[in-house]
Amino acid sequence: MALPSSGRKPSSSMTATTRKAARTGAPALDIDQRSLALTHVHLYETHLLKLTRSLSERFGNPGVGDERQPCVIDLAAIADSGKWIDFPALVSLLRNYRLEPVGVVHGNDQQKTQARGADLPVFDDQAVADAPAQAQPQSKPEPEPAAEPEPVKAEEPAPPAEPASPAPAGPIAPMILRHPVRSGTELYAQGQDMVVMNTVGAGARVVADGSIYIHGALKGTAAAGAGNQIEARIFCESFEPEIIAICGTFLDGEQLARHPAWGKRVLVELVDGQLMVHPFD
Repeated sequence: MALPSSGRKPSSSMTATTRKAARTGAPALDIDQRSLALTHVHLYETHLLKLTRSLSERFGNPGVGDERQPCVIDLAAIADSGKWIDFPALVSLLRNYRLEPVGVVHGNDQQKTQARGADLPVFDDQAVADAPAQAQPQSKPEPEPAAEPEPVKAEEPAPPAEPASPAPAGPIAPMILRHPVRSGTELYAQGQDMVVMNTVGAGARVVADGSIYIHGALKGTAAAGAGNQIEARIFCESFEPEIIAICGTFLDGEQLARHPAWGKRVLVELVDGQLMVHPFD
């Protein structure tokens, strides 16, 4: 499948100019089609709204159809940043633009762990570069006939040991944030719910493996269910977000600004794969 052209020749490696662009925040990503078989998506940002804008500038409107170009997500530019990546949402976004992520390269240990948690394998960059377009099947030698085994008298199996009773696990306390979450801040509640007792400002990002409860205005990004908990929910007192996401399904600012629940007290949940926003009367 031929990818839409951006009008500029993709580079075969990341240059100093590209790294400088990553630091200044433009672009959020770059597409490097190294071969007909595999495309590299260089990630310079993790904010879904910025990534959406970069993809829209590159490809136009999201693609229609089932055919997608295989790609790997290259994390080299953000490996030293410590940025948290919402891989389920990123995969969903790339698929909207007819790109099918098959794994990641580079990145730090935390980012690789997050990728594996989203069922994305971590590849060695050289192995990806040397991968052929299609794997050629190898002929297998005919197996030699096995010798007839001598009959062995079966021994009486030992009685199974009684399983030890596991200690009851107590509930995991939520992460509680009492101060406003300001622009540029990224917070992640791993294996927990998150409770914010104040406002989540524009440009801020809160992420939780469980649910998120915001006792104030949500003006930034909230991503619940990062641990693939489909029952996770988002609650906020004033619904004014840039992006909301549950288990990788997300809505961005253009969709949200027109929502009738804008500015109201709401509950957000995932129903049959769709985000539902319920205002409280």
